[in-house]
Amino acid sequence: MNFALFAIALPLLAAALLGSLGAPRQGAVANAVASLALFGLTLAVFWGHSEGLVAVDPLAALFGTVTGFVGLTAALVNVGYVSTDVARMPARRWRLYHALFQIVLGASLLGLYANNVGLLWAAMEGGTIAMTLAVSLYRTPTGLEAAWKYFILGGVGIGLALFGTMLVYLAAQPALGPGFAAMSFTALSTHAAHMDGALLTLAFLFILFGYGTKAALVPLHGWLPDAYAEGPAPLTTALSGLLINVALLAILRFRHLMVANAAAGGSAMPPGPFLLSLGLASLFLAAFSFSRRRDARRFFGFSSIEQSGISAFAFGIGGPTAIFGGLLHMLLHTLLKSGLFLALIRAAGLRGSVTPGNYGFSHLRGLLRANKYIGWLLAGCIFALSGLPPSGLFVSEFIIISQTIQKNPYMSMPLGLGLLLCAVAILRNIGPLLFASSPHEKLKPAGRGAWLVVAHLALVFLLAFAMPTPLVHMLSQEAEALR
Repeated sequence: MNFALFAIALPLLAAALLGSLGAPRQGAVANAVASLALFGLTLAVFWGHSEGLVAVDPLAALFGTVTGFVGLTAALVNVGYVSTDVARMPARRWRLYHALFQIVLGASLLGLYANNVGLLWAAMEGGTIAMTLAVSLYRTPTGLEAAWKYFILGGVGIGLALFGTMLVYLAAQPALGPGFAAMSFTALSTHAAHMDGALLTLAFLFILFGYGTKAALVPLHGWLPDAYAEGPAPLTTALSGLLINVALLAILRFRHLMVANAAAGGSAMPPGPFLLSLGLASLFLAAFSFSRRRDARRFFGFSSIEQSGISAFAFGIGGPTAIFGGLLHMLLHTLLKSGLFLALIRAAGLRGSVTPGNYGFSHLRGLLRANKYIGWLLAGCIFALSGLPPSGLFVSEFIIISQTIQKNPYMSMPLGLGLLLCAVAILRNIGPLLFASSPHEKLKPAGRGAWLVVAHLALVFLLAFAMPTPLVHMLSQEAEALR
């Protein structure tokens, strides 16, 4: 049974239902129920059968399950978020919010499961439109500005990706001729050696900058910090890794076509220098932008630019081990960053409001006096994001650095320097958040959503250090296939 089709259809059907429900809290509960069912379907995809336009390989199934898990935890936190903030928007806009939540999940899964370059592009376009509407839901001046920025830069990126997709189709004509076969990732991978290498190189450049916009790689990264800061926080949690993962995996699959063509004697250029350049640029831009950010959500938006750049850098190094490290980094970052945003929502709730504008570091400082549990959880998430041991990200970054030293030692110095600068900039915020004085002296309960943060942190630690054998085997096979 093709569970992937059901996993794609469920959130889109749920969006239509949620758009018609009356009370905001009812919509939040229904949203959580739909997300729970969706998580079950993403697990079932591992045992299902798929072919045609939706043909799921193990890598897509793995990241689809992560998408379902992040969507579920964000939807559970969303129930309390709506109850706290219900007066901020009219009921009809809350209905739109719940519908957009499910549309983003559906678009992410469609992008992951698509075995067609055109369908992948359509999924990214759908996600872009949904997120543009979501960022502007509060109708504040800064929110509308962020939505326009997202729309303009996202539109530029999706336009570049469309032109690149068309060029890939033309490059496949010598090998596959006209028709759907020339748009299938499976067929393109099999016949990459016979594709027009010059056209493929041009196509990859457009795709790299097009989907690189969605992955928040420099230079078209500017939408992400504002989108993180102005949109509703639970939806930002979903945004923090899901659509970025779709874009990065798309770049990786197109990179594989380039490498396969060049290895077979074709005229495609090596994609490594392009990916290394954008990866390092993203890493250093984040490193020098952290110090000027006073809003926590904007700050961690730049962190997502950093982590996306690290994965792109790993794909640029190439080879099965480096790609393994890049994929593991994406997986761990998605779980960690979404857990961190869940902790931020709880921390802002302790200060009285979870709406945008209440996530400044000065507003959150002294969390230990407000709630020790949430304070230490948030500090643990921030420390883990630095990539220092025993953070789970330390494992993936160690793999990437070791492969860089072996394959391209001259790039190891800037990579190490960029990682160090980012780690220092992130760690310097832990002290004030925990120990600084605060006007909120009364201890408050952590709330029922705090255990979800613990679940995210535990998964990051276990996947990095326990490394279940099936996960290692799956990532190793996929990295070898995409080398």
